[in-house]
Amino acid sequence: MALSINMEDHYSYTLVELAGKVDSSTAELLDRTLETAIVEGHRDLILDCKQLLAINSQGLRILLRALKGYSVFYSLTLCNVSNPIRALLDLTGISRFTVIRDNLDQAAASIPDSHF
Repeated sequence: MALSINMEDHYSYTLVELAGKVDSSTAELLDRTLETAIVEGHRDLILDCKQLLAINSQGLRILLRALKGYSVFYSLTLCNVSNPIRALLDLTGISRFTVIRDNLDQAAASIPDSHF
């Protein structure tokens, strides 16, 4: 299954909706999307994983790199993460580096009001 990514701006954040699987054939699309968001100055990203079916090690590496790139001045929040993907994020330790919320409303509420 292919990966579909939809990115849309909201008042206080940019929503990135992921649908499908992040694997060796689709990881570059995720990488380009996150890199574009950083370069374009999107300060606060929410990755909605409601329709994300799977993510492999290459996708996890891209996610970790994006988290490190965002950590100082920006926020990157994940929401609607399935139990199997959440277990993988916990197992790899990635969940210690990011905010994971149950749903989009909680994720939006966790966005910092301002940045220095």
